[in-house]
Amino acid sequence: MAVALLAVRRVFDLSEVGGRTAVVLQIGLLGAASALGLLTAITIGKWLDARSLSGYGVDVSGREVADWAAGTVIGGLTYAVPTLVFSKLGGAEVTAAFTTPIEDTSVVAVVIVVAIASFGLQTAFEEFAFRGVMFKNFVEGIAARGCSHSWAVLISLLASSLLFGVSHVITQGGGGAEGRSVQLVITSALLGVLWGGAYVLTGRLSIPFGLHFGHNLWAAVVLQPTEVGLELPALGQVAYSVGRYELAVSKLIVGAVCVLVWLYGTRDELTIELKAHRVSSSD
Repeated sequence: MAVALLAVRRVFDLSEVGGRTAVVLQIGLLGAASALGLLTAITIGKWLDARSLSGYGVDVSGREVADWAAGTVIGGLTYAVPTLVFSKLGGAEVTAAFTTPIEDTSVVAVVIVVAIASFGLQTAFEEFAFRGVMFKNFVEGIAARGCSHSWAVLISLLASSLLFGVSHVITQGGGGAEGRSVQLVITSALLGVLWGGAYVLTGRLSIPFGLHFGHNLWAAVVLQPTEVGLELPALGQVAYSVGRYELAVSKLIVGAVCVLVWLYGTRDELTIELKAHRVSSSD
């Protein structure tokens, strides 16, 4: 999420725009770019695969909505629980005061609404592209070459998560102002494993959508990590002295436990639902 906003800043020079207007434009451009990316991914995916949206794991039903809502809550917990633990151990310092670069409360409300919509589109695009289209095609391609289904899923999970991590590295930015490219790839890939694992266990994108959305929204408007330098209103900020690898692994553990608890409570049994099959033009 922070990397996406940095990319928007690099592509569009908003230095001459007023502060609050620049914030709204920055978030709005992120949403517009994500919407365009999502439409492009859907169009190309359906054209290449001759597959419906449901075939990728996208559907609208009571269960899908419940899974998305649960995923959103769990996504927030992947940040909240490690932050609480590390703050008790001295690895994080939380500032509870409301922080905002915008004085006008009506503009704050507009920014938050635009941010929620933009992050929703951003996470939908990334999950559809990396977990839906890429992951599913990887599984089918590897299985078609004689690999067992379980191995095809495992290799695809790792490969798509790694590519997801690589996608977060900004050209000439080294993955952020600190030039932490390798670190960013690994930490993002770990989250990709969590979100992809939920896709494997359900065959649906609703929980990954929610996990990604809740994770990004927490860091944007609840407790912003001070190092990302976002210009969004938030309930508070948090400074981490713990290593980013430790934080990422903690997110993975908390998220995995919560997802398994949710699935055990809502499913009769857990199986690998991501099936590999040959797609024909009539599908």
